[in-house]
Amino acid sequence: MRRIRSSSPPPPPPAAALATLPDGDDILVEILLRLPPQPSSLPRASLVCKRWLRLLSDPWFHRRFRAFHRRNPQLLGFFVGGIDDGLHFMPTVDPPDRIPSTRLSRTPQHRGERCSFLCCRHCLALLLNRTRLEVTVWDPVTRDQRRVAVPPENSNSEGPKFVRHGALLYEDGRCHSKPSR
Repeated sequence: MRRIRSSSPPPPPPAAALATLPDGDDILVEILLRLPPQPSSLPRASLVCKRWLRLLSDPWFHRRFRAFHRRNPQLLGFFVGGIDDGLHFMPTVDPPDRIPSTRLSRTPQHRGERCSFLCCRHCLALLLNRTRLEVTVWDPVTRDQRRVAVPPENSNSEGPKFVRHGALLYEDGRCHSKPSR
């Protein structure tokens, strides 16, 4: 007959050998940063509890989230149109991440205006109003618009000369930290 010994648990490791874990919010932030970068991810996660809402609504978290997912941004849609009928947003993702086209579309302010879409960079669109001879930097999300007149030496009686493309440039290379040019 075999005798069974009771085994006692091994002694705990010395205190110096224990790994220190960061504060609970720091761990949670690291987990939340890894949510997929779809438009519905953060709003849905913020409904879990007040703590998650507080962390996810912090502008600091949004900057880190964008920086974390910068290499693989999702194409949410594209703009079509321009000249006379306005600028229309065409979504490319399925619900619940689909952004309604009416939310980001833009119609001319006055009838008969001729506007051209030049480029889109860092969530800003660059538009050329050939009727008013001005360039508009437009944020489709906040609907903020900044207008700059086209210098007279770059235009003639038919409007801006040979403008087909444009670009938004930033003083230090980082968007939204300094004014664009």
